[in-house]
Amino acid sequence: MDLLGCSRAIGSLLPWVASKVSPHVVYPFEVGKNIRVMKLATSKLTNLKKDVEIEIADAERVNGTPTNQVQGWLTRVETIENEVADIVEKYQQLCQCIWNISPNLCSNYKISKRAAKICKEAMDLCEEKATIQVIMILLPQVQEMPASSSKSSYLGSVLHDVIEDVHGIIGIWGMGGVGKTHLLEQINNALCEELSKDLESKVFVVFVTCSKEYYEEYVQNTIIEKLGLSKSDDRAVKQLTIYNFLKENSFVLLLDDLWSSVDLKTIGIPDPVEAVSAYKRKVVLTTRSEKVCRKMGANKVIKLDGLNWENAWSLFKKNVSEQTIHSHPLIEKCARDVVKKLGGLPLALIIVGKAMYDKKDPSEWEQAIVQLKQVHVDDVELSDEYQSVFKTLKFSYDSLRNENLKKCFLYCSLWPHIEKNRLVELWMGLGLIDKSDIQEAYNVGYNYIRTLQAVSLLEIVEMAGDSWRCKMHDVIRDMALWIANDKRVVTNKWIVGADAYKGTQHIKISSDTEIVSVRHQMEVSFSIASPATKLATLLLGYNDLRKSGTLQLELFSELTVLDLSRNRLEVFPIEICELVHLQFLNLSYNFDLISLLPERFGALNNLKYLLLRETKCILPNGPLSKLKALRVLDLNNSTYPTLKIWTRLIYNRDVLVRTSVVQEMFSALVEDLQHLHDFQALGITISDEDFYYRKLENMSVPVRWLIVLGYNSCTSFSSSFLGNSQLKRNLFSLRIRGQGGGVPGWVQFESASEHRSNCCLERLELLSFESFGRVRETIRWKSLDPKDVFPRLRILIFRELSYLTSISWVINLPCIRELYVIKCNRMEQLFFISELNNGEINMSHHSCPSLKIIHLGLNRNLVRISDHIITFPVLEILEIRACYNLKKLPFKTGDPPKSLKYILGTEEWWDNVEMEDNTHRSSLQLYYSSRKIWHVY
Repeated sequence: MDLLGCSRAIGSLLPWVASKVSPHVVYPFEVGKNIRVMKLATSKLTNLKKDVEIEIADAERVNGTPTNQVQGWLTRVETIENEVADIVEKYQQLCQCIWNISPNLCSNYKISKRAAKICKEAMDLCEEKATIQVIMILLPQVQEMPASSSKSSYLGSVLHDVIEDVHGIIGIWGMGGVGKTHLLEQINNALCEELSKDLESKVFVVFVTCSKEYYEEYVQNTIIEKLGLSKSDDRAVKQLTIYNFLKENSFVLLLDDLWSSVDLKTIGIPDPVEAVSAYKRKVVLTTRSEKVCRKMGANKVIKLDGLNWENAWSLFKKNVSEQTIHSHPLIEKCARDVVKKLGGLPLALIIVGKAMYDKKDPSEWEQAIVQLKQVHVDDVELSDEYQSVFKTLKFSYDSLRNENLKKCFLYCSLWPHIEKNRLVELWMGLGLIDKSDIQEAYNVGYNYIRTLQAVSLLEIVEMAGDSWRCKMHDVIRDMALWIANDKRVVTNKWIVGADAYKGTQHIKISSDTEIVSVRHQMEVSFSIASPATKLATLLLGYNDLRKSGTLQLELFSELTVLDLSRNRLEVFPIEICELVHLQFLNLSYNFDLISLLPERFGALNNLKYLLLRETKCILPNGPLSKLKALRVLDLNNSTYPTLKIWTRLIYNRDVLVRTSVVQEMFSALVEDLQHLHDFQALGITISDEDFYYRKLENMSVPVRWLIVLGYNSCTSFSSSFLGNSQLKRNLFSLRIRGQGGGVPGWVQFESASEHRSNCCLERLELLSFESFGRVRETIRWKSLDPKDVFPRLRILIFRELSYLTSISWVINLPCIRELYVIKCNRMEQLFFISELNNGEINMSHHSCPSLKIIHLGLNRNLVRISDHIITFPVLEILEIRACYNLKKLPFKTGDPPKSLKYILGTEEWWDNVEMEDNTHRSSLQLYYSSRKIWHVY
């Protein structure tokens, strides 16, 4: 009986034992299967991680922040990815036998068991993702705006009306240039100061610049972006989103430069006149027309007049400078006469003052008075006050040093704002800058921009590296268009920005139309009054054009400049091949444009500038060699050598054959360019294969913009590359991109000692490292000193270098001005004093002598920037985004750089920064702001 009971007990126990033991028995024999399943689960997890990171990056742009939950989740995902890479690497080392199977059962057991465990954890994390909140929106109550320190005389009374418990709309009107925008900026900043004192107050302040080319949907989009609300393409959804948020909160909406009334209800703004509970609601608007104030239902209307004599004289002296005023006894009398003629208009006082800044000869002032009297404005369509304004501003235009600069100024009026480099490229395309050296041409353009900025005819509104945005004051832009249109308001000579943001635009081209510049349209079409059109410049960038058929480009036979960049074109507009006078063609950033350029493209034998950045256009052998006038070809981030794109175009699935075809076409491209005698600059993307390096090392084509894609574990730059004469003299921008993720990869700069002195990229100013991982020494130097290789480097970017732990070698660079470190999650400190004199790199000082901007974003483990002994004597801007463990600033107690302008970051981050004492915090609080710099990198 006992024996039978024991047998039964053992029989019932065996299945349990088998269930526990059998997985361990089969682990060694299912290692391959478990690794495959693990890879599949981890791949899904990695894709989820990428989606989360994109969501976080989008949230950062609207003042959002990742939750602690998601930060912990990302850390665990990264741990699993590292585990997977380690397992795969160890298994591959074991698989040395036939059929790629490891005979080592013990090792197979361990690896298989680890793979099964990781697979389970990866699947659990995938499920957990659906349950966690990814971001929190840190809603900004108000963002400080850059504004002049001088206070408007109207500020006190208007601010009193805004802060008081009276609901309603305040309308401020006055002629252009009288100071309406300045007053609104001062109101915004005063509210910022008030709210910083009362942390319990929950009043949201939103500043929207409207201008005459924007309307209600633009106002909607701006409010949604600034409040960090959910985005939508549906106007009704946006209206409801804004309304539901604002109806529960107090708010002040600042609308600058309204040209016509807008329907606040359509936008989603709760009625500011209606008193609801304790909510305060205010709308403050500025406009040039009292009628707009009335149509908007303003409860209080304020007219801004010119400055009184004392303030006008003070503002004028400030812009001319006391030194100039007192440089000769007769100049002050002349200066006072000039101020009297300017009628107290702030814009005129500033611009004429800047124009006279260096005039220290009394005869120059006497001539200025004569000129102000002689300038005629006979346009009957201008009101008397605008005739006076244009007459004054035209004096500053007439004072520009030469006709070429005047033309460049007029072309600035073609857009509300434009990136600096794009403006200079257009000037080149128009023939206003004509130099045999491309860098000299850019330098001339930058000098023109500085000159126009110095006399206040052009503004720099946002800054990030070489992508500053230039804009004009609305009144100056009106004056420029008025001059360009033969001093008439109504004309078809220059058609600029007509009804922007209206969705569909139909433009009538007359016989005298020379320029058309329109943006932000869903569709554009033309009707031509006369076949003998003079249209020479057509600028349709930043629209939503998908097809070129409605444009009828073939009818514009005199066209010399054509810009279709940043649209949604999918097919190359074949009509372009008929434009035989074309000199400038920009199709950049049409991301879906996949085309083989036709043979007829070679007929454009006047074409000088061909810009195809971020497209998938292919230049076959033949047409390119016929473009004898070609100077610049920019294929940066284009097809070469992205093999997946070529698969669709040459219909061949054999990778080796496909690679061969790509290399042959690249060789043909280089060969064609080498026969063009006037060619100045090439932008190209290559891989780190030996084939492309050999081509670069031996070619005579001047490469200016270069992207290197790292397909090998080591992307190496040797002395033969760094010492190439063409690259030394011409390379301006170098971007190095790895495969990212868990793929091992690093960048190496190396040279034999006898070639060391020749390894110098003399003109390189922008260097970027992106997406290298799994190697601690991500960037390595062998027998080279960075300061010798990059003597003029100004902008340095590190992005998504997951294993990079420090960048101490950067301190060695003498000209570095801007540093960007983004998503380098292993980095705890940027610069270590202990690393500065290690190895081949010698350090003679402990400061970054030229560094002006440091931007740090999404570096989860960053704790500090540098040891305190390392200094930043000329630092102007320190911007910190989503670096939650960075609680120490690189400044000695109470001793920030004298040049410091801003410390930028979220209020939550700033409140957690560790300070020595309250005095230290107070001294740095003067520089802190929650606003953001505009970035393009």
